[in-house]
Amino acid sequence: MRNAPNASPDAIDPATLWGTIAKSLPGLMVWTLAVLGITFGVLTIIAPRYQSEAQLTIDAKTATNPFSDPKQVSSGPDSTASQMDREAINTHIKSLQSPTLAAKIVADLKLKDKVEFNSELGDLDLMSKVLRKIGLGGTRPGQSEQDRVLEAYFKSLDVYSARESRFIGLRFMSTDPQLAADIPNALAEAYREQLAGRKVEETKDVQDALLPKIEQLTKEVASAEVAVEQFRGKTDSFNTGAQKQTLNEQQLGELTNELSKAQAARSEAEARARSAAEMLKGGSGEVLPDVQKSPLIQNLVQQRVRAERQVAEVSASLLPGHPRMQQLNADLAGLKKQITAEVSKIVDGLVKEAKVSAERETAIKKRLSELKVTVVNAGPDEAKLKMFVSDAKSKRDELERLQAQYNVNKTRAESKAVPVEAKILSPAYPSSVSVFPKKGAITAIAALSAFVLGLAFTVLKAVATGARSNGAPRPVAPIGGSTKKSKNRSQPELPVLSSLKLKGGMMPTATAAAGPADHLDDAKDDYTPGLESPVASIAAASFASNAVLLSHILGRTPERGGYRTLVAGETAGTDATAAAIALAKGLAEGGQPAVLVEWTYGPAVAANEVGVNVAPGMAELVSGAATFEDVIASIPGSECHFVAAGRGLADASSSLDADQLNLVLDALDEAYAHIVVVGEQDSVRHLFETIQGRFDAGVIVSSGVNSVLRDPPGTFLGFEVAEIEIIRLEVEGTQSETVQRRFRGVSGGSRVPSPA
Repeated sequence: MRNAPNASPDAIDPATLWGTIAKSLPGLMVWTLAVLGITFGVLTIIAPRYQSEAQLTIDAKTATNPFSDPKQVSSGPDSTASQMDREAINTHIKSLQSPTLAAKIVADLKLKDKVEFNSELGDLDLMSKVLRKIGLGGTRPGQSEQDRVLEAYFKSLDVYSARESRFIGLRFMSTDPQLAADIPNALAEAYREQLAGRKVEETKDVQDALLPKIEQLTKEVASAEVAVEQFRGKTDSFNTGAQKQTLNEQQLGELTNELSKAQAARSEAEARARSAAEMLKGGSGEVLPDVQKSPLIQNLVQQRVRAERQVAEVSASLLPGHPRMQQLNADLAGLKKQITAEVSKIVDGLVKEAKVSAERETAIKKRLSELKVTVVNAGPDEAKLKMFVSDAKSKRDELERLQAQYNVNKTRAESKAVPVEAKILSPAYPSSVSVFPKKGAITAIAALSAFVLGLAFTVLKAVATGARSNGAPRPVAPIGGSTKKSKNRSQPELPVLSSLKLKGGMMPTATAAAGPADHLDDAKDDYTPGLESPVASIAAASFASNAVLLSHILGRTPERGGYRTLVAGETAGTDATAAAIALAKGLAEGGQPAVLVEWTYGPAVAANEVGVNVAPGMAELVSGAATFEDVIASIPGSECHFVAAGRGLADASSSLDADQLNLVLDALDEAYAHIVVVGEQDSVRHLFETIQGRFDAGVIVSSGVNSVLRDPPGTFLGFEVAEIEIIRLEVEGTQSETVQRRFRGVSGGSRVPSPA
């Protein structure tokens, strides 16, 4: 079933379809005008509706939680934005639609006395009267007046909030434009008053709940602070100093500081005493800092120096044994002895000072140890004291928070300030233009819809009754570009109608009962290029010779494009090569450009038969390794051209590209009037399936012997087909046996010639 210019039996004929539409156009116009008039008449008896809209916004001034900390309350725009989220806006929308608020509006505006809301009072318009007459209008049995009015009220009310905004819109639709504006305004004002009154009332309730709690906390705070002070006096845990430390903690700190100082003084005294003793032992005690600071030693040193100077002066004139010299030496020795004694006293003093520092350090350590024991023993009391202090502090903080909140709520209640307030951004105004019904738009849409529906019905009716390319409805069941293999050849399904498809028109095929000669004569007489045959054959043609087949195919020569014929054997052992070669040569001798294409995954039988190279061929052409000039060869002694199968076609069979094959065959269609494809049965069957049966005729070469393998009517190579002429060529038994022997010889031992 080729997708060539040939028309499918299910294709729509545009000319026939447009003709049917043109004939039905007056009726369509009448139908459209009737719907237009009816629609306009119905809209005329409906009372016009007017719509008005009021807009309000919800502002959050402070935190809505009356028990929140006033120190953390922020009145900035960020606080408002964080509270008025989408959930809060939706809550207010639901509140605006509450039955309680609706009942207040109904009572204030006396809506129950208006026909629009209370259908018991009469009919609103002619449409309502008509609906009441036919039983589709009026009140429901058992419905109360309040339910009836509220139902009409909510049916006309629309409360919404636009996306990416925090305003709330109130829309109302009514037959009275003034009432359509009064209801949204009254609803917005009533909700504003309700919201303000509810918040002020909630604030007063909170104040009444806070006052006794504050009084109770005041007493508890006083008792807790008294208990703290009493426990401090009992445990001697008074806080002193800027850091509010207990006495034990303060003493512990002071003793720690004194211990550090005592340890430093002891270390210094011991170092001084040790250094002085060593210097005294070495005879250089006079250079000690403490010795040099002593006035007595300084005076003795000066006297020694004068005595030494006198000894030196007198020794120049007197002998050592002179009494004057002996006296001066005695004085000098006495001064040195006295100086040594004074230095020893100073060194002893340093040693004693080091001992005193060590004893003082020991005393401080002892006191510190005793104080630590006292602090450890006082640990439970300190823990109890901290617990009492913490309890008193928490109660004091809670009391201060409640007192601050009480003062804030008191100010809010006195000034009637509310944390959430409804503000009217835009009140509703009466409208002079109705929003329903839009007579022009609705009438135009109804008329257009009626015209489109009528046109669709006309087209469907035309398609169903015969707007086909062949001019009449066809009971053909094409496979839509795909093939379906018969599961049981011995018991085939119902045959599918097949017809000969030509570029210029349709022509019926011969029946199986007709003889070969009669069939050929009938085909020549009935065939007229460019005309369509109203009858399609349901059986395949059958010929007994190649000459009759050739005459039949010559009669199918199209005006443009190629006529494709697929030749295959009835069984795997039946060779159709000779029949295909004879057909292709005969077409060329008849003046028709013809090409013979061999498609086989086995031995190149046709190439060997006509004496041309087996490669390059279709395998190289499809893969792109060769061009048409490379693969097309002339059959010796004939004007017919030949395309071999090529090498590697069997290997490429699993990955054949149907689009590429169709492009190759379409190119051959442009160059030749007839394309004859031949090959062994399995190979051509795979080709037939790959390109989805895009052939004009299928020739089955049979030996003339009845076989259970014969395809049922309407099938070709095991596939159910349509739009393909199925031709059966009955060859003589001797000819079939000769062909089969030649086929076995080629497949068994013949040598395939190499490409030139």
